[in-house]
Amino acid sequence: MSRRKHADWQAEIYDKHAGWIAGTRPHMSVGDGWADVVSRLFDRISQALAGEPPSTKIVIIDIKEKYGELRVEILAPVGPETEAAIDQAILLAELRSECTCDACGAPGRMRSTLGQSAWLAVTCDDHQSGYPRTVGERSPKRRIKDRFGVFEITYDRAADSITKTRVAGRREAE
Repeated sequence: MSRRKHADWQAEIYDKHAGWIAGTRPHMSVGDGWADVVSRLFDRISQALAGEPPSTKIVIIDIKEKYGELRVEILAPVGPETEAAIDQAILLAELRSECTCDACGAPGRMRSTLGQSAWLAVTCDDHQSGYPRTVGERSPKRRIKDRFGVFEITYDRAADSITKTRVAGRREAE
């Protein structure tokens, strides 16, 4: 079975979603294993844009891996509901990247190199060479604060969804 080359899957994603992308198409600095993560992200952004005028364009500033996680920067001149849906799509993609091998797309774990200036990567057991120390064993989580309170966000890889739970008794200073 032959694998698609990095530029091939990126071009396919950009071509599929050309209708809402403005400006240049930046190179995605991520491993081939995250092709599905990025593809799902673009599909979700397309769905979020369904309620916007057809002339709406989004500028993709950067899509990269940093500290073993997907990072996405976009400029989206959209309404608040669409912006919230796009933010949710980006959060889902970031959390999925934290448990997806960046080499092959299989379930993976956050690992690091040894030493004081350790590098982080998400790898499966087959691609862990060079990353001997396991850093993360649990489901990816984030703690967020919005106008409704403080929440813990947990990602479920099997369902490709998140669960949002209010952190009880937690009041943040304004």
